[in-house]
Amino acid sequence: MANGLLAQYTPTVTKHTNLRLATGTSSTSTYFPIYSCPGSTLTSGTLRIANDTGAAASVDVAIVEYTDALQLDVPGNQPSGTYFSNYSLSGNATSFVIEGSTWNSTGFAPDEVVTWTNTNIVNPATGNNTHTGKVRRWDQATTKLWLYDMSHPRAFEPAAPANTTFTGAGGGIIYAGPSYAGTAVTTGFEGLIRYYDATSGVVYLNNPETANNLDFQRLGALGGGVSGERRSSLNGACYVTITHTNLKFAPWTNTVTRRNAVTGASTTPTTEIVDDNGVELLVASVASVKVDNYIVRQKSVSDNATLEVTGIVLGQYQHLYVACSAAVNCSFVGFEEAISVTPY
Repeated sequence: MANGLLAQYTPTVTKHTNLRLATGTSSTSTYFPIYSCPGSTLTSGTLRIANDTGAAASVDVAIVEYTDALQLDVPGNQPSGTYFSNYSLSGNATSFVIEGSTWNSTGFAPDEVVTWTNTNIVNPATGNNTHTGKVRRWDQATTKLWLYDMSHPRAFEPAAPANTTFTGAGGGIIYAGPSYAGTAVTTGFEGLIRYYDATSGVVYLNNPETANNLDFQRLGALGGGVSGERRSSLNGACYVTITHTNLKFAPWTNTVTRRNAVTGASTTPTTEIVDDNGVELLVASVASVKVDNYIVRQKSVSDNATLEVTGIVLGQYQHLYVACSAAVNCSFVGFEEAISVTPY
């Protein structure tokens, strides 16, 4: 358990990395889930926001159980369905798609591993150019293959158009590239669905391209170190130093990059995900926080003043989110306690 200073963050200043960026580069953001309560843990504490920017600053604070909220387009703009409740969404959401051509008449099963080679991108897990993804959905009629659990978010991007063979563990094969007319690949996003609100058409998910004190690729794997969700097994002040020097952040957007596999030309169509029954759904917008999750919203903090948000209690996998367009200093100080979580 870590106690004391649990997180520090300065909007517009604190740097993030992600695998979509060029090597050696970083980005910043005006918002971020600065701390996440680990599994089988209860966290309590106080968030202190200090403003020394030279002017008043408006800040937002929220407690969420997701990193991205996808608002589906209205059913009238979808290929089928009259109501949001007509769609079923569970498991993994993804907008990574292969639009293949020739295939060998062997299908692809859900969660089956698919393998291919891209000499332009190195697989960070293996150090070679062999890449993998898992099948979310296979549409035999259109030879479209939706993948999640991608080995690299840019694994579909060759340096130049090249013929690529995508091979499933079950024997299925499809092709894309200059020799296969009409083929394309889409670099999108993915995430583990927390909840689908069928009343308003919002898909809440946790994005694996996120890392604060937890590695979101390993949520649910208790413990720290190489295989656990905690990015450090150390306690005390050094806990923050280690876990917050390599933050990762690549939030979803409502457009994706689709590349013509024959010519290499790219477009940015509206993001689509596929539901459990194979319905392709347009995403109208993406948010990091919905209005009912704020505990502080548009609170003005004067220059040389400090806002304290006390009484914060987080259950497992709840995230503390902060947002500000100014470089205010955010510090979360508190205690983690081990608990036993019992389903009810």
